[in-house]
Amino acid sequence: MALLGGGVGGAGNPVGGSFTGPAEALELALNYGYGYSGQIDLDNGEKTLLRFTSGNYLFVGQWQMVFDKTAFNTGEALGYTIKLNETTVARLELEAAATTTEAIQRPVAIIIPAYTEVEILADTDGGSIFVTGLLTGEIFRD
Repeated sequence: MALLGGGVGGAGNPVGGSFTGPAEALELALNYGYGYSGQIDLDNGEKTLLRFTSGNYLFVGQWQMVFDKTAFNTGEALGYTIKLNETTVARLELEAAATTTEAIQRPVAIIIPAYTEVEILADTDGGSIFVTGLLTGEIFRD
């Protein structure tokens, strides 16, 4: 089968914009950008959910991390860190309690300048917690 178009976004995508699974780059489709981490088991530590360098565009969107609340026990902490060019620009840490487990699922606004190294990490001090990260938004070019 011949490859179509030469790819979309930062990683080669031979299917003209079809989702092919978790990527290590921000995928671009028309004026939109997206990155999905896939399900990751933090297993009492820190893991990278997404890591990429933006291109010749401004990205305006949101970050959302979703986790399995049933595995998040009272007293355990779960968090994420957003770094731009190795500088932490956002950090959220949540301790499990019946009234706060929803907070980390709410989207957080993010603007990513052109040619910026982006790394989004998640961590826990608890046991095995499965998380999924979603970065979605619009891109703007000069």
